[in-house]
Amino acid sequence: MTFPRITPLRTPGRAPRVLTIDVEDWFHVCGDDYYSDPRRWGGFVSRVEKTFLALLDRLDRGGHRATIFFLGWIAARHPELVREAARRGHEIALHGDLHRRVDEMTAGEFRDDLASARERVEEASDKPVRAYRAAEWSIRHPGEPALSVLAAEGFLCDASMTAVPPLGRAENLRGPHRIELDGWSLIEIPPLTGRGFGRTLPMGGGWPFRMFSAERLRRDEDRFRDAGLPAVFTFHPWEFDRDHPPMESLDPRLRLVHFYNLRGLPGRFERWLAADRCVALADVLPRLAA
Repeated sequence: MTFPRITPLRTPGRAPRVLTIDVEDWFHVCGDDYYSDPRRWGGFVSRVEKTFLALLDRLDRGGHRATIFFLGWIAARHPELVREAARRGHEIALHGDLHRRVDEMTAGEFRDDLASARERVEEASDKPVRAYRAAEWSIRHPGEPALSVLAAEGFLCDASMTAVPPLGRAENLRGPHRIELDGWSLIEIPPLTGRGFGRTLPMGGGWPFRMFSAERLRRDEDRFRDAGLPAVFTFHPWEFDRDHPPMESLDPRLRLVHFYNLRGLPGRFERWLAADRCVALADVLPRLAA
């Protein structure tokens, strides 16, 4: 196997706080045979329109900008949400078409999923899409063939990898880096992480945001940003839904990740937004240097 060339990247001076939003509905759950089946999705009551528009209003009040990763399935059924996010000045990006893990698809299946999602999202937004995030961080390491597919299709940025096992490999870089192989180049921007219990911990996702203390999150964010590493946070519209369906059949571990402290998230998120301004991935890319 030929391994890619990896070049660590940083911003000069303190790096910004980056907000990303994965736009999926409450039933888009990986790893559950019932909810992950797209043939069932039409039978569920969609709640994404209400929750996503309310989230956009929150961002407007503080002048925040985000990278918004849309599922193609959402864009096909709610194109007005994609148009509204673009109208409000947010960066429009891809989260795949049917919320499938990339490492469970062949290269051909991934290319088809990518093309379908891109067509749906770009048609709705009337804007070119240049950033991608896989469902459940499922581009696991820099040698994944999916990265060459993204580069060949003209994507500039991927935000699918993490250094937190088992979602990613422990040796993955924690900060932004350029991946180069066979003439193509792509910038990878991982989420915020921290250290604890002798291992790397996820700190930038919705679940750790609900799990860890605000002070702990602030320390890890400051450590990243002071080192020139953008602190990337990720949320989902369903995390702000006070009437989220109970999903009682979920595996207990999935239920813990999905539901832990959902009630406390909106207020905590408001305080977090008030502390600093959020920017999009597109605002960071020009500032990164080796």
